[in-house]
Amino acid sequence: MRAPRALLLGLLFAPAACLDGSPVVGREAERCASDRDCPGATCDLATHRCVSRARAEVFFAVTPATGRVSADAYPTLTRPRSILADESVDLALRAPRVVYGVVTVPADPDSAGRYIPATLEFTPTDLAGVSPPVQAVAGTTASPNLTRDRDSFTWSATLTEGLFDVLVRPASTLAATVPPRFERGFEVRGGAVMQRFDIAYPTTYARWAGSVEAASGQPLAGFVARAVDPAANSRVLSTVSSTAGDGTEGSAGRFACSMAPGAPEGWTLRLSADNGAGGGLIVDIPRSALAAAAPSGRDLRVVLPELTGLTHATAARPVVPGAPAPNGPCVGCVDVRASVEGLDGEGQSRSMRGATVTLRAAMRPPVGIPAATSWYESRAVTEADGSFRAWLVPGDYDVVVTPAGEAYRSAVQHGFRVRADATEQAGQVFTLERRPSLSGRVLGRDGLAVRGARVTAVPYHDAAPTNPCLEDPDMRALASRATTTETVTAADGSYQVELNPGLYRLLVEPAESSGFPVTLGAPICVARRVSNFDTTLEAPVLVRGVVRDARGAPSPLATVEALVRLREGDAPGVVLRVARATADASGAYRLLIPASAAGAP
Repeated sequence: MRAPRALLLGLLFAPAACLDGSPVVGREAERCASDRDCPGATCDLATHRCVSRARAEVFFAVTPATGRVSADAYPTLTRPRSILADESVDLALRAPRVVYGVVTVPADPDSAGRYIPATLEFTPTDLAGVSPPVQAVAGTTASPNLTRDRDSFTWSATLTEGLFDVLVRPASTLAATVPPRFERGFEVRGGAVMQRFDIAYPTTYARWAGSVEAASGQPLAGFVARAVDPAANSRVLSTVSSTAGDGTEGSAGRFACSMAPGAPEGWTLRLSADNGAGGGLIVDIPRSALAAAAPSGRDLRVVLPELTGLTHATAARPVVPGAPAPNGPCVGCVDVRASVEGLDGEGQSRSMRGATVTLRAAMRPPVGIPAATSWYESRAVTEADGSFRAWLVPGDYDVVVTPAGEAYRSAVQHGFRVRADATEQAGQVFTLERRPSLSGRVLGRDGLAVRGARVTAVPYHDAAPTNPCLEDPDMRALASRATTTETVTAADGSYQVELNPGLYRLLVEPAESSGFPVTLGAPICVARRVSNFDTTLEAPVLVRGVVRDARGAPSPLATVEALVRLREGDAPGVVLRVARATADASGAYRLLIPASAAGAP
């Protein structure tokens, strides 16, 4: 069967040739005699083609036919495995297992605890990003028991046998009092249909507490403190504490964050103060710096060298009789008005409506904590005429403009200066260009054009963080905003896609009747126009086998999908669906997968 459209289960990447903008001649660029001919990749001497250094991990997702989910057949994701040509790979559906329990926090020292609302996420251990987590919602009211178990439950989830990493996220109403919780390696046993799993929070937590102050010693009440995981999109790892003086600490300027049980070690303390006008001050202090500044974790003093960017209420500046009213929503802020325009191929400009403009300027770190990172950041969206307004502190800004739609490229500009000698500033125009194109042909192994193949450019940066393409900080910033784009080849096998700058990999899906599998093209760095980037279809690798249920009986009409995760080292990687088939009445299936996916995972 024809492999369906790529299923992007994560934005992850592997190495690619990073180009400085000069056009690439596709088939010649693919061919190589040694690794020297393949920047950021390796030369496969069997085919003389540049291939990614990223290893391929192959998984099979098996789903029973509609109406055939049962106590012996439940959707199953296999562990990664090696694949050899014409190999027989029998697949076994697992039986469902119901896991249930309660989430409690101690109500008082003499009680058994009280139920709290929370969301539980179950992810197969070591398979984060390959499939979305299974979620369960815990309530505050217990339901009747499921078995002879005397206790009731507040949540349940249907899983399969194996190890799972569990993340407990308390409801947002509890953000100030109950942190998240991590449980790693929870085993869903295969010997029982139902299994109880109660999650009881401890009475006490590891805590980090301290104060935020001005250089004068004045407490600052407008900050929010929490621990975040910089390696997981700043996922919150603690309770959220305000310095307003109405929280657990009770006095202005004070904060106290309770850490999530089982939280990752490499966390960062983040302090932020929103000015209510789309911007604010942010201070990140790595855990290593916290340990040096406050060994006990209880008396951290964060002293800001300046109050610029804070709201007037947070800065709590005394009111001077007869003095003019403060300008704008924040101390020292400048009313900046600017616009975004797009240039077409003829040099004509047009107003860019709906573009997102992110402006960031470095600030001085807290006194005595040089390892901390401080910055002022503001975000605005352009109006119909392309204009936007932002309240900014004086300084030099890095600006990232992300347009709405797919015609224009994102852009990075450095050194946009906001002057300190004025309360207003206007006239700056940020210009966007049309997206660069990536074009070429899809060819069969006989060199003939392949018509009607679907070509998808897949963002590939997260799988190959060390790729030369990403050495430039601007390219890294732009690559993180890349999105998938697809097209279909014409009668002569040609294709063209317009892309945001970034690191990509082509996924080529031939027509159903071609007899070829999905092909993974060489990685490609798109900074400017790239032409003649041809891709030759890979030889198919046949995988066949039988799908059986948990009792060993054939599972007719089950769906089998081959998923490939490509990544360097421990990078998150990109997960693609490269083949799909339906088993016949006897449970037998046949898949054609790319040769590049064969071999050890």
